[in-house]
Amino acid sequence: MTRPPPPTLAQLGERRAIAVLRRMFDRPNQDLVVGNGDDALVWQPRGQVVATVDSVVQGVDWLPDLTPPEAIGHRAAAVNLSDLAAMGAAPRHLLLAVEAPPDLSAELLVRAARGLATLADRYGCAVAGGDLGLSPGPLRLTVTALGELEGPALLRSAARPGDAVWLIGDVGSAALGLAWLAEERRVPDCDHWAAPFVRAHLWPQPRVAEGLALQRLAQDGQRLGCIDVSDGLALDVGRIASASRLGVVIDMILPPWPTPALHWCADHGLVPSELCGSGGDDYALVVVTHPNLDLAGVLSGSFTVQRIGRCTVGPAGTAFVVIGGAVVAGKGYLHDGHLR
Repeated sequence: MTRPPPPTLAQLGERRAIAVLRRMFDRPNQDLVVGNGDDALVWQPRGQVVATVDSVVQGVDWLPDLTPPEAIGHRAAAVNLSDLAAMGAAPRHLLLAVEAPPDLSAELLVRAARGLATLADRYGCAVAGGDLGLSPGPLRLTVTALGELEGPALLRSAARPGDAVWLIGDVGSAALGLAWLAEERRVPDCDHWAAPFVRAHLWPQPRVAEGLALQRLAQDGQRLGCIDVSDGLALDVGRIASASRLGVVIDMILPPWPTPALHWCADHGLVPSELCGSGGDDYALVVVTHPNLDLAGVLSGSFTVQRIGRCTVGPAGTAFVVIGGAVVAGKGYLHDGHLR
């Protein structure tokens, strides 16, 4: 017997769709005075409130036919949790707004919501409300993330000339994974060289624990600045340079990618240093510290940390980036759809 197709959102109806999502999201949460089910949440935070909002859009942030629905929801949460991490904030609550075409499969939306809820649960977040609306499309998930800050925020404007620049995490992997997925049009087997790169693109990991570790250092009196790498290392480092009104020089080694990855890049006209310098969505953290603070030593054994550069007197707002001995053009993703 042929299984009937899953209902679309229009067939399911708004009331039933919201009921399904609430069964997935509703959790006991003592932080909330009023949670899901009313006009707005009521929350009594313990520290300063940190808020951020971002959207993921079909065809812009994921490849529709190649991305598991769970990965869509995961990404919608991850981009916002990464922003909280860059501020040193502890994540607490997420709000989800969905704009979906009427013919969208309700099953796809439920699976995307499951991916979002899974990542939120990992960091102790409640999905505490939101909105569901029908639109001509494409599918858009907008998440507002609320966090708590118990000490000073890790600002982009905190850098001073002479400061050290550090990278926590990895850059370039997600860009290579996206390029491979777009070219090969399939998800690789788990033992294929491309598997970890495609996984980095599909399932980006926000550096929440790392951001909280930095916050503890800030509470101990260390001056720290931070930004998450979402639009490309060179572009985001340039944002630190602009906010702090100084120059930044980056000189880092290439990551130890396997030989088949380097061959694939060469065969497809891709330059690893450019992928690392201009690719985004790895959600690494770039941190600036006093030059005498050995951040790698302080965080050793817990996270991947490397010193990648220094801050200079100027020119203000400029970033000079060298990766593996090659100068990076300084491009990155901007939301007019072009690389700059």
